[in-house]
Amino acid sequence: MQHTLFYDADCPLCQRAMARARAANRSGSLALLPVQGNEARLAAHGISHDAALTLIHAICADGTILRGMPALRLMYRECEGHRLHRIWNWPLLRPLADWGYPLLARHRYRFSRWFLPHAACAGGTCHRPPRSKP
Repeated sequence: MQHTLFYDADCPLCQRAMARARAANRSGSLALLPVQGNEARLAAHGISHDAALTLIHAICADGTILRGMPALRLMYRECEGHRLHRIWNWPLLRPLADWGYPLLARHRYRFSRWFLPHAACAGGTCHRPPRSKP
């Protein structure tokens, strides 16, 4: 059975992370799907579009829903040979990652501009979805 991870396809940083995860997921145990276009599947599990765009979500093979760092830990665990799985589970780094991920998620477009300046814009225009209030 597959685990399903939903990510923001409008986020260049997220796109890059998912491309790497796809390449590392040789067993095929992880389906990586964009939030955009999969709203019905998310709603069937009680996950709103806004919630899915606020934090990364995963639906485990057994139906368990994971949000934020637990979802990323699942992704890294399923990606063969990915060192981040071990790093994010170190006793000292685990709480730091749990605290820091929501900040990264909230500012992912800014980080994309800083670290991936050319990937954020195509054809001279940049696309950024409208902000939603929490």
